[in-house]
Amino acid sequence: MSTEIPRYFGLLRVAFDQALAAVLAEVGPRHPALRPAHVQLFRFGGIDGSHTAELAAHAGMTKQSMHELVTHLERHGYLVRQPDPTDTRARRLRLTTAGRRLERQLHDAIADVLDNWERDLGRDRFDQLWAILQQLTGETTPLPDRTLIRVDPVV
Repeated sequence: MSTEIPRYFGLLRVAFDQALAAVLAEVGPRHPALRPAHVQLFRFGGIDGSHTAELAAHAGMTKQSMHELVTHLERHGYLVRQPDPTDTRARRLRLTTAGRRLERQLHDAIADVLDNWERDLGRDRFDQLWAILQQLTGETTPLPDRTLIRVDPVV
């Protein structure tokens, strides 16, 4: 009888953790202040122009926790908070030059992870994986075109 505890949901988390570790291994040496939680902020399609509260809602975390992550990135020169011209109480997050460089490097590393998954699985199985994830999550977002992920965003 095995004493190992089965990973009922663990494999999805293991795949995510491995992907995150690969991204950090590629980008982290150039950005030693970066932590996994900071990398995850960039998964929302770009934080430039966002409010901290919007990011917190997307991440499913408290505004206070998100504030700590944003403050860390601000202290390390990746972003600044600027007044929101439409709401005097709010601040918008703006990426600095270093923040845009970090975002570009993260997107490249994410595209590399997707390329590696496709190489390891083959195109058909990779497409099936994406379709299965869409079905499980209810997301309808098409598979990202990695050439577009690597293209510099319009700033």
